[in-house]
Amino acid sequence: MKGSLCRKATLRAGLLVLAGCTSPTEPDPFGEPPPGTHQSSLFAVVGTGTGGTSVTSIANAGGGFAGTMRFRVRAKPNTTYLVQRAADLGRTGVDDGVCQRAEGLPPWSSADPPFPGSAFVTFPRPLNLTGPLVVVTTDSRGEGSLDYSFDTPQIPRGTRFDLKMRLVDDEDAPTSDLRSGCMAIVVN
Repeated sequence: MKGSLCRKATLRAGLLVLAGCTSPTEPDPFGEPPPGTHQSSLFAVVGTGTGGTSVTSIANAGGGFAGTMRFRVRAKPNTTYLVQRAADLGRTGVDDGVCQRAEGLPPWSSADPPFPGSAFVTFPRPLNLTGPLVVVTTDSRGEGSLDYSFDTPQIPRGTRFDLKMRLVDDEDAPTSDLRSGCMAIVVN
């Protein structure tokens, strides 16, 4: 009987030690959007995966848009994702929280000239055609992260626009496509 009580106490102590090694209150960096002014979860439209993104507009001496885009993703292992955006810019009445360009809705449908082509554009195009395309690559567990700075004088301070972000493994035939919700951005 004495040995049985000792084994139970040792087992309980061992479980307490194990429970102390992991914290249920510790945040999962891939389970929610990263810090930023405008945040959204990422959800799979094609394939599987989760994550989050944030966009923070930063005051720019030139008066244009400067921002930090952050991505945290848990998706296909060992996969490179293009970082894309669909910004509702250059048309009136599109800063309404709907993200018409990403959804192919007027005034961004193929019936609305001049149609820009693809709804989603890979960073850094079209502003810096000489730079490399921006990507997030996942590791063997499927986890990846990116903090990316973007700067353009073509979007002036005070501009309001809707933005949807996308991570896609192939532009033409995606097997993995993760998208954010619609974020309403204000240029500082």
